Amino acid sequence: MTQPWKVVLVLIGIFLAGAVTGGLVVARYGRELVAHRPMPDQWATMQLRRLAERLDLTPQQQEELKPIVRRNMEELRKLRNYAMSESRTVFERMQREIEEKLTPEQKAKYQQMLKDFRDRARRVFPDRPWRGPGGPGGSRFDHERSPGRPGDEAPDDRPPPEKPADKPPGV
Repeated sequence: MTQPWKVVLVLIGIFLAGAVTGGLVVARYGRELVAHRPMPDQWATMQLRRLAERLDLTPQQQEELKPIVRRNMEELRKLRNYAMSESRTVFERMQREIEEKLTPEQKAKYQQMLKDFRDRARRVFPDRPWRGPGGPGGSRFDHERSPGRPGDEAPDDRPPPEKPADKPPGV
C-alpha cells in the first residue's frame, strides 16, 4: 500500500499549482475587466440594451422603460458618488491618523508607499482623470470624480441622496 504522506504531498502540490495559475489569470485578466468596466453615465444605456435584447421588448416597451431605467440609474450614480466621497473622507482621515504616529523617516516611507499605490492605480486605470482634492498626490478615489460630470459637486456641498423610503407615497 502507498504511503499516505505521498498522496497528501501530491494533493498539496496540485492545490498550490491551481492557486498560482488562478492568481496569474486573475492578475492578467482581472485588471483588464476592472479597467474597462462601464462608467456610471453608461449604466442606463447598457441596462436598456440588455433588457431589450434579453426580453425581446417592443419599441413601445423600450420607450416606456427608458425613463424608469434612467431615473433609477441616476439615483444609483448619485449614491455611488456619495459613497465614494464618504470613503475618500475616511481614507484621508486614516492616512492623517497613521502619519501622526510615525517618525519622520517612517512618514517619508509612508508617503512613498502611497505614491507607489497611486502610480499603480494610474497604470490600471489609465483613462481616468487623477487629481488631488486635498493636497499633493490625491487619493485612491480621485478617479471617481471628474470635472464637468453632473452631480460631481464638492462632497461637503451635497446632501446625502434621498432614499426611496424617505419619499412620500406617490412621488
